[in-house]
Amino acid sequence: MPLPGIIWIAALLAAACGRTAIADDEALEPWPRWRGVAGAGLGGDRQFPLEWKDDAWAWTAALPGSGHASPVIHDGRIFTASADEAAGRRFVTCHSLADGSLVWSREIPGPIDRHHAQNSSASGSVAVDDAGVYWMWAAQDGLRVEAWTLDGRPKWHVDLGPYAGEHGFGGSATVCGDLLIVPNDQEGESFVVALETAGGRERWRLPRESGKAGYATPLVIEAAAGRQLVLTSNAHGITGIDAATGRVLWESRCLPKRAVSSPVVAGPLVIGTSGDGGGDNTLVAVRMPEGGAATVEPETVFSLDRSIAPYVPTPLCVGPRLYLWGDRGVVTCVDAHSGAVRWRGRVGGTFSASPIAVGGTIRNVSADGEAVAIADGDSFEVLGRTALGEECRATPAVAGGRMVFRTTGRLLALDAAEANHPK
Repeated sequence: MPLPGIIWIAALLAAACGRTAIADDEALEPWPRWRGVAGAGLGGDRQFPLEWKDDAWAWTAALPGSGHASPVIHDGRIFTASADEAAGRRFVTCHSLADGSLVWSREIPGPIDRHHAQNSSASGSVAVDDAGVYWMWAAQDGLRVEAWTLDGRPKWHVDLGPYAGEHGFGGSATVCGDLLIVPNDQEGESFVVALETAGGRERWRLPRESGKAGYATPLVIEAAAGRQLVLTSNAHGITGIDAATGRVLWESRCLPKRAVSSPVVAGPLVIGTSGDGGGDNTLVAVRMPEGGAATVEPETVFSLDRSIAPYVPTPLCVGPRLYLWGDRGVVTCVDAHSGAVRWRGRVGGTFSASPIAVGGTIRNVSADGEAVAIADGDSFEVLGRTALGEECRATPAVAGGRMVFRTTGRLLALDAAEANHPK
């Protein structure tokens, strides 16, 4: 169902203003959570090479152990997580964006459980704000949340009880004001909890029905009725929550499978996906209800089936275009307000990382470690391919004129071109 013209125009203007605000900040700081501000994946207007050789890296740095946690960036520092599974140790590390040098590393001992071959013991990404660094991890005996100061001093630790999931753990928390929002959609006792970033005290907890364990990162939205959280899960579908109290504002139980990718905003719509390894995927776009005085079910504006919807990679909205980067290397561009297909193209490979937009291009990295650049536009065009030399299931980050990639065992930084304004 098409949106009324005035609403859609306003949504496009808001999206354009948001992109301009990011692009005008030369430092592009921070990239505070997985896929940047609001998980939108918008990296600004700087232009990066489309293809490059190994000698083009600004620097590379080894990580302890391995993992799939995506890099996040704050105040010129990169934060990520890794695990040495043989030794039963996990690490959160801080590296300099300027030269890749290790600033600090903190070890988290704990049990290592079996997990899916495409998962790891450090798949959840770090979240960061001006006051601290936060990371959640789990084994069957417990889900934990760790917090440090920006200079690596221990801040607090919270144990949230047992965790059950057939593929292991891979969730990420997100900062919302003075709260850390911790999702816990699992096969055991499920809930979402808000912890105070200052000391880890529980502000509120919302019990959730349990279904297939999910890994979606909560989305924070500045709505007319106040700050909202959007969660996706198999049991609840797409849910809007009052960030201050944990009260459910609206919900659409529209996701029949596991929710691995994270919810995103496309103008006045919220997009959620679910699926399984067999490719039986679903994408649903709902219109966020106005107000919030009572629990309501949002309008479903469009839905897309298994032939188009991704399972693991999260959709990317850039202006009027919604990019759906499929797990098996097929990219589909649809109209962000109607779901109508604009084009489809095959890049090849398999993908767990999610696409980002930067400098008029869309970027992603295959599981085999091939960085792919395609055009952000109304036709499919592959612009470049570069081998990173190692498995990669992490989404790149953009800040300070650099694009930072994370393979299983390394960080790699690529400089933007001197002329960084798109045509």
